Amino acid sequence: MSIYSKTGDDGYTSLLNGERVPKDDLRIETLGNLDELTSYLGFVKAQIKDDAIKKEIENIQIKIKTILSEIADGKSDKWHISENDVFDIERLIDAYQRMIKIKNSFVIPGKNEISALLDVARTITRRTERSLISVDKKYPVNINSKMYINRLSDYLFVLARHMEIRMEIEEKVTDIIKKHYRKNGIGIKLNLSVAKKLMEKVEKKAESMDLSVAIAIVDMHGNLIAAHFMDGTLLESMNLAINKAYTSVALKMATHELSKLTQPSQPLYGINTTDSRIVVFGGGCPIKYQGEIVGGIGVSGGTVEQDVELSIYGADVFEEVIS
Repeated sequence: MSIYSKTGDDGYTSLLNGERVPKDDLRIETLGNLDELTSYLGFVKAQIKDDAIKKEIENIQIKIKTILSEIADGKSDKWHISENDVFDIERLIDAYQRMIKIKNSFVIPGKNEISALLDVARTITRRTERSLISVDKKYPVNINSKMYINRLSDYLFVLARHMEIRMEIEEKVTDIIKKHYRKNGIGIKLNLSVAKKLMEKVEKKAESMDLSVAIAIVDMHGNLIAAHFMDGTLLESMNLAINKAYTSVALKMATHELSKLTQPSQPLYGINTTDSRIVVFGGGCPIKYQGEIVGGIGVSGGTVEQDVELSIYGADVFEEVIS
């Protein structure tokens, strides 16, 4: 069966009761407004995460379809909105009003996406109400249907204001949580995807220096996330790069700084004999985010000075990579 019937090519269409009317008939215009309204409410519903509010809007869509059927059939006794339906939406309005403070002034829509969409739906509801009243003058409409559409615009208004406040609170809470986690070195994860991007940056830097090096990235606990060596890099350079990255996290300092402290008569002299993974020459750096260590990078394959330069570069570009 084809979706197009060709029966409307002459500018006429059929109502639910079979009556053929011009497409500019006031009832057809009102049906179009009701259809637009329930479709837009579907768009709003799809953007909202709260299941209870989704259910409220879905129930409203069902009631609008009932009003649409009433207009299309011309029988309010077959398709009708009840007094209880009106009471239900009034109870929702009252509930939202208790949660918010309505200012006695014009509202400028657009504080957030959800509230803006609700305000658009509200204006469509107002237009629908106007056309419904025009229809009622010639084709009487159930009083409860008219009351329901009137209350619907009020419902959408208070829900929009509620979502403005709710979204503002959610944003503030989310911001506080993010700041807390960042302060404690949580939240920002040095994962495989980030490690790959970071190693790519360091590799390009090494190429510009005409070097072939091994690069290793570990997490804040010293666990290896990723390791990579460029063509022509010595095999042992990989082990060194991994251990340099581990050392920088284990001792919370760059290995070229550690080197100074492991000289004879210095406080960490001989520390490399206590753990075979400790490397006491340059090329390893802690990776920090807002002052907190989130991992480490190790580079090996060039001179000590070159390895130091590349490891510092890698640590420095971390925030650029995650941004």
